[in-house]
Amino acid sequence: MKLKTYIYSIALAGALFSLATSCDDMLDKGNDYVIYAEDHTIVNPSDTVTTVAGILNKLQAIAVRTNLFGEVRGDLVKVNSNATSDLKDLADFEIDDDNAYNVPRDYYAVINNCNYYLSKADSTAGNANRGEKYFVNEIAQVHSIRAWTYLQLVKAYGSVPLVTDPILTKLQSEASYPMTDIAGICDYFINDLQSYYATEYPDWETIGGDIDPKLCYFPTQIVMGDLYLWRAVVTGSAEDAKSAAKCYYDYIVWDLSGKDETVTTNEHWYWNLSNTTGGSSMLRNVSQTVPSSSTWGDQSCTDITKIPMDSAAADGYYNELRNLYNTTYVTDVSQASISPSQYLIDLSAAQKYVAYDANNDTTVITADRLSEQLVENYSEGDLRFQKDYTSLTARYGNSIEETDVQIINKHNSQHISIYNVAQLYLKLAEALNYAGYPRFAKQILTMGLSDNVIAAEVSPYYPTKQDSDFISYFAFNPNTFQPYATSYTQKTNDYGVVISTTPVARSEYESNSNMWGVHSRGCGLAFLDTDYGTALAPDSTDYPYALEAAIPEKPETVKQPSTSEAMDYDTWAATKNRPTEAAYATYLEDFADSVANWNQYQAAIEQYDAAVETFMEAYNTWYYNAYSSTAFIAKEQKEMDELILTEQALELAYQGCRYYDLMRRAYWWNDPSYLTGMQDKEGASKLATRSNWFLRWDGQIGLYDGTEEDAAQ
Repeated sequence: MKLKTYIYSIALAGALFSLATSCDDMLDKGNDYVIYAEDHTIVNPSDTVTTVAGILNKLQAIAVRTNLFGEVRGDLVKVNSNATSDLKDLADFEIDDDNAYNVPRDYYAVINNCNYYLSKADSTAGNANRGEKYFVNEIAQVHSIRAWTYLQLVKAYGSVPLVTDPILTKLQSEASYPMTDIAGICDYFINDLQSYYATEYPDWETIGGDIDPKLCYFPTQIVMGDLYLWRAVVTGSAEDAKSAAKCYYDYIVWDLSGKDETVTTNEHWYWNLSNTTGGSSMLRNVSQTVPSSSTWGDQSCTDITKIPMDSAAADGYYNELRNLYNTTYVTDVSQASISPSQYLIDLSAAQKYVAYDANNDTTVITADRLSEQLVENYSEGDLRFQKDYTSLTARYGNSIEETDVQIINKHNSQHISIYNVAQLYLKLAEALNYAGYPRFAKQILTMGLSDNVIAAEVSPYYPTKQDSDFISYFAFNPNTFQPYATSYTQKTNDYGVVISTTPVARSEYESNSNMWGVHSRGCGLAFLDTDYGTALAPDSTDYPYALEAAIPEKPETVKQPSTSEAMDYDTWAATKNRPTEAAYATYLEDFADSVANWNQYQAAIEQYDAAVETFMEAYNTWYYNAYSSTAFIAKEQKEMDELILTEQALELAYQGCRYYDLMRRAYWWNDPSYLTGMQDKEGASKLATRSNWFLRWDGQIGLYDGTEEDAAQ
């Protein structure tokens, strides 16, 4: 049964009835799904599904918008000429009050339903004999949904009224409420969610329709992580970034209501390089490995949270994204309104694909090894682009003539994805980087995480107690989290500096791994790419290059003389047969040479050892100080952040993330060029002013000029 029909059936049966309101201002939520009378208290277990389902129904109204606000204002897609004027204006930052997507009251409809539920649900109601409380899990989820909705609202508008009590009358809707910016919203809801952070999920067997109800949860740990991450970038707080990383990690490993530990899976797209000898023949069909597991153990799903949508437009809240991103046919062919941008096409093609060939030698797939047809089919560089995007000419539907057809595979589902596993791990990488641990973040992109990876590639570079205390919070048991490497071997030079760290592969690593590095999902084995991020110990202008160059070549070992003085003739002669004086003279010359060689060796080895000792003292000082240097960390953070941002584009394109990913960088680095520099983006220049990053509505909501000191100016 469809969700909306389910709500109606309850109301029509007379079990409950809805409130009606005639308010017309921004806080007129139109709450026809606040389905309890004002004096009704929720105490009955049968209320569980109906109340929360009403909230989920209201989420449907903002689901499509959540994607569009985050995607069409970014630079990974272009809006085509056949799109509606409202969609074009949204993409060009020309959104007026009448734009169909500029409806903040839809967000407040969700919020008001949440506020109503929280004010009426009896948290003490339950079965005392069995120690049960009926609504503990549902209350936690409603708090989480409300926090998530407010975060989407304030990301879109910049400054919004904070309303935490239900609006039930016209007088209440016309009252003044405090305008709150991103940092303020994060402050409030971080505190609000603390009490519910570790609460189990509700036990929903069904909410109607064909969606697994587990995919309708808004995990409190992820929502809290998002709140901390946004507050971190707005305020420049590394401590908030640390808290965000811990929240994302908690979701990954905690077992709440039977949730599995969340691995990245071994889902990836790759060239089949087996049984080939090189050249263009090496490039057979691109293959895909199906996800090995996900949060809820579904073999084919890496989604964490979805908003359930109706199956057809006539039924109510239909997933319009399927029509906007894809060519469709009902009675005639309708072309897609949104297509990948040239920037995304070029970004994907610019990536380097590195892997082992059939002989276990490292190979790089460059454009000159691809046929013209493969290049035209977007097989150059990162293979995820061609996995997600299909463009061809064909007969479509009942069309007689051939037509251009576009398919974006991420938008062929009835329901709308909000959180998925790759997005979660990329946010973890972003938080770890801002927290000051860029090498930790890098492993998420290249190898994937396990305790072995952290011990070999992370911990040695962060030697302080504060660092080790933080890093020790993150335990990825190798029995559960299984990346390519089971362990590492290290090679050092003669004086102890690690010159290479080599992963020891698990057998048949593709099938036996479940923690694929995110960049490796489309670019081969990213950890083989020596140009991808920092490879070994960090470079620095403070590195003791001169002292290293001053180390002489280590002298070859010579044999030490057996005695300190030459033997006299009689002693020497007693060991010889018929000795001659000439032979004794030769012995004396050889002995003198051996003593001289030994003394020379001793002097040389002392000089060598002293030079090594001097260098190693300087090296250790540099090594241990490098990662406690604010300037050095900032340099490496910047480099790693560019890799993470690129990876978010490659992995999360079309998912409604890009504009907000760029906005977080503009905040963190205090650099609006992340937004103004979007290529071929009409109107991007106006984003030099921070207030223009956001939508506005009717003078009541939004970050208007003069309401905030514009740090971007």
